[in-house]
Amino acid sequence: MGMHACYMAIEEQQLNSLIDLEGQALVDALEELQEKNNTLDIGKMWDGLHFVLTGISASTPLEENPLSDAIVGIHVMDEDNFIAAIGNNELDEIISALKAVKVEKLREAFDPARLTQAEIYPDIWRPQDKESLFIELEQALQQLISFYKNTLDGDRHIVVSIY
Repeated sequence: MGMHACYMAIEEQQLNSLIDLEGQALVDALEELQEKNNTLDIGKMWDGLHFVLTGISASTPLEENPLSDAIVGIHVMDEDNFIAAIGNNELDEIISALKAVKVEKLREAFDPARLTQAEIYPDIWRPQDKESLFIELEQALQQLISFYKNTLDGDRHIVVSIY
């Protein structure tokens, strides 16, 4: 199945209930909450999207970079099962950075061979699929912007899980 990125809008008390959990207990609690909360699954596009936005893989997130934070979160809760949170008060800066992205410039610069060379997950970055791959990345970006706006407006936080 592979690693998918899932973004969940979560209330403060729900987030607080996750903070002291670790490992499988955290994963189990998170999966239970996903059944009750609004989620966005961008599938396997997370590392590719991080790369086109920042120039590097999500495996080496950039500190204090809202585009990197948008994909991998800010406050790491579990490194092994990559789970991180984004506070509601941090969403405005992330949304502004995402909205400022010039999609046409990304499209012009998009080269699947660069993603393959950088070993961006998953191993799907083929030149012959350039247009369809970029469409998937652009859709993931637009979905993320919309999801983050709704979460900000709903006074919720985000939990990012990539596993």
